[in-house]
Amino acid sequence: MSGPLALVAALDRNRAIGRGNALPWHLPKDLKRFKRLTLGQPVLMGRKTAESIGFALPGRDNLVLTRSGRAPFTGQVAVSSLDDARAMAGSRTLFVIGGGDVFEQALPHASFLHLTWVDTAIDDADAWFPDFDPVQWIAIGEERLDADTRHAFACHVVDYRRAP
Repeated sequence: MSGPLALVAALDRNRAIGRGNALPWHLPKDLKRFKRLTLGQPVLMGRKTAESIGFALPGRDNLVLTRSGRAPFTGQVAVSSLDDARAMAGSRTLFVIGGGDVFEQALPHASFLHLTWVDTAIDDADAWFPDFDPVQWIAIGEERLDADTRHAFACHVVDYRRAP
């Protein structure tokens, strides 16, 4: 039996998550939260997300969903399907970390969403988090992060569990 599936993303008011194969913001507090959530756990990403990160994330099992059968960097493992990734994760929570296509595939199977709503709108975004029905999700934790000298935008961090 496979473990839970959790999606982790930072998104703007319109659900934008990327621009030019990169995050459209730098939010150190959110990056620390991401590390705290995923450290020691398996993470699943698409090839373009893996390439944009530029290396295997330390302290995690890095799984890359790709048709080529090859992961871009040492320390990453190529998988050909979400089912393969879940099998590799075993009973552990598999954290899906992007991009848009991988989120789209994983959302119907997810038990948890860890979303950082960034208080901005990125006009030239080219990647989005999929639309989801808020009625299907229950907020189980929330935190407000104010803008400051290191964070250009305020954020609302919400952890969701799928409703029964």
